[in-house]
Amino acid sequence: IKMKLSFDSNMNYFKSFLLAILVSNAFAENLRLYPRESETRDVKTLDGFWNFRVISVDDDQNIGFTQKWYTKSLESVRHPNPTGDVIPMPVPSSFNDITQSRFIRDYGGWVWYDLSFFAPLEWKDKSVTLRFGSAHYQTIVYLNGDNVLNHTGGHLPFETYVTKTLKYGESNLITVALNNILSATSIPQGSVVYKNDTKLFPKGFYEMKGNFDFFNYAGIHRHVFLYALPKDHIKDISITTDIKDTKTGIIAYKVEHSEQTSKAECVVDVLDKKGNQVSTGNKGYSGAITIPNATFWWPYTTDPNPGYQYTLRVSLTENDKTIDVYYLKVGIRTVRATEKEFLINGKPFYFRGFGKHEDANIRGKGLDLPFIAKDFNLMKWIGANSFRTSHYPYSEELMDMADETGIVVV
Repeated sequence: IKMKLSFDSNMNYFKSFLLAILVSNAFAENLRLYPRESETRDVKTLDGFWNFRVISVDDDQNIGFTQKWYTKSLESVRHPNPTGDVIPMPVPSSFNDITQSRFIRDYGGWVWYDLSFFAPLEWKDKSVTLRFGSAHYQTIVYLNGDNVLNHTGGHLPFETYVTKTLKYGESNLITVALNNILSATSIPQGSVVYKNDTKLFPKGFYEMKGNFDFFNYAGIHRHVFLYALPKDHIKDISITTDIKDTKTGIIAYKVEHSEQTSKAECVVDVLDKKGNQVSTGNKGYSGAITIPNATFWWPYTTDPNPGYQYTLRVSLTENDKTIDVYYLKVGIRTVRATEKEFLINGKPFYFRGFGKHEDANIRGKGLDLPFIAKDFNLMKWIGANSFRTSHYPYSEELMDMADETGIVVV
């Protein structure tokens, strides 16, 4: 989602910064819309306790690949070393602080997860996607023994179609190999230091060092979803908002469609916060909707009704039959910077808030909705209206909360 953003011509120093103001989704290449249920869309979470194991110091780091652990459950793989035992691991969560093992806390290398689950029979004729909110750092995903997805980098979502790989109405096995080793080219950067004194360390022993000021938490850090869509579906929605004459809101939209050759029509309606329709029957895959006397999105502390959002109902229809529907919340706002002021909706805005990290005891960098809610309540309690993200993209769930509560994100 975008809003009108402008800088005065003499504001060149702003170009050295990436300013992200209240973006509702963290974007990555080839991603579809964030999984949300509707009358045409089903979402299944794979969150919960997964099986988990690390590689012991006595084994080669590639043992899981050479023995093809992804072809069977981890529990069926026998291992003589206690550090290689299969244990329950919560997802989402970092694995480092879940046990009482220092070895696991400071572990660097490959770890393995797996989970058995069922896919509903009624999904057989739909388009099904497997989606990870994030995992740190290098991730290889297998489904029923097939490598379906590879990803490098933490803090961003990644996904793939699994329609043909899933078994419908019977058990499926998902296996994840994850490596948290960092390098000079990774983000953040790190290095591996080998301990060559065999009198003090086992042969091949190494430690990982990070060139940053936070702990290198690792694991499957955000939600894991399976979601099923109609074969002909809405793939993406781009939004730009503007304000005209101080009272009129403008929502410009562009909708991407999975089946460009189909005859489906796109219809966009706008609902207010109470669910009342304020604009209906806007047809076309792109266009601009004008809302007279609109309620604008305002930051917390600047308006009695901060964080106001409309809902776009985007529908695909063919022969008066609804094919797909997606609901997207949108706040109408503009952002502008001059040499002396930062303006939201044409009014000066003063940033009052904190620097922030996604970091907590026990769960590490794992997504924690109660923790997010508490953080936002604390910010509102102290009178803050903004925070600066520290060093990496934050979760989509957190960004949605910022949008809803009127907290500005830099």
